[in-house]
Amino acid sequence: MERRGRAGRVQPGECYHLYPKFVYDSFAEYQLPELLRTPLQSLCLQIKSLQLGSISEFLSRALQPPEPLSVQNAIEYLKIIGALDDDENLTVLGSKLSVLPVEPKLGKMLILGAIFNCLDPIMTVVAGLSARDPFLMPFDKKDLAESAKAQFSGRDNSDHITLLRAYDGWKAAERQHSGQEYCWRNFLSSQTLRAIDSLKKQFYYLLRDCGMVDNMEKCNTWSHDEHLIRAIICSGLFPGICSVVNKEKSISLKTMEDGPVLLYSNSVNAQEPRIPYPWLVFNEKVKVNSVFLRDSTAVSDSIVLLFGGGVMRGGLDGHLQMLGGYLEFFMKPGLAATYLALKRELDELIQIKNRSDLET
Repeated sequence: MERRGRAGRVQPGECYHLYPKFVYDSFAEYQLPELLRTPLQSLCLQIKSLQLGSISEFLSRALQPPEPLSVQNAIEYLKIIGALDDDENLTVLGSKLSVLPVEPKLGKMLILGAIFNCLDPIMTVVAGLSARDPFLMPFDKKDLAESAKAQFSGRDNSDHITLLRAYDGWKAAERQHSGQEYCWRNFLSSQTLRAIDSLKKQFYYLLRDCGMVDNMEKCNTWSHDEHLIRAIICSGLFPGICSVVNKEKSISLKTMEDGPVLLYSNSVNAQEPRIPYPWLVFNEKVKVNSVFLRDSTAVSDSIVLLFGGGVMRGGLDGHLQMLGGYLEFFMKPGLAATYLALKRELDELIQIKNRSDLET
């Protein structure tokens, strides 16, 4: 008999599970239909890619359709990230995202990593978000583990950059045949780091096969620019954003949908007495008793304005808005005009690059 992780993988075998009867009785009689198991955002992109008409109408004809509100939320999200236009047509970015077998937000990060020649660190971040957390927190050595993790953070207020530094250190140690010792010393899972390494290779081959990259060296001209890395992370995770207000003895965090939120205790940002940035972008929210944010990176106003979603003029001179007015920025009118011009130029550059990749 083989254990679960090996049965059918290393050699033919079967895996048997024992469950208490009350657990067995709670099992569904049949597996959920694939339509309800597939992430809605990716499903919406596939529907538009196959030219099947209105997303809502197509899904409503399914035997067990998703909740209409969930469908509408997925469509609105795809509009915010630029994958669909206002008429629900697939954009150039949306066409690219539809061929990548990852969540749209992760796919967008990969695409921008390639466009801005900052691919390798972004592949590390995306692979890290697709795998388990490599940072181990043994109950009896939690203080030592947190101290080791803090060294990678460098008080830069980013779980993603912390992971990137830990991975880069492991790769350097592997070249010196000391990867296992590095993991033991820094409370890291070598198995998870190897999984991240494997995912990165898959991402590169995928992007290459789709015609989005050709020369790995050229794709990494700006890979050491952590400001650019932070900006691309923001572009992918937006509109997952919360405001940061530093109080005398605490930090107040709020999102548009949930109001006050908290950070998971294993976040590097949860350990800081203050966060010297006005915003955090995050990967996901989990609701227990309160809403907790997982995997966050602190970002500036400039990064949000240039690499977040659409920016609109507000009602006053020097007033800019995002997310329907939830995010507001006040500045001198000339500076606001400069931001709007830069945003247009940046969006146009990304559009041109995306189109040229599709045509080659």
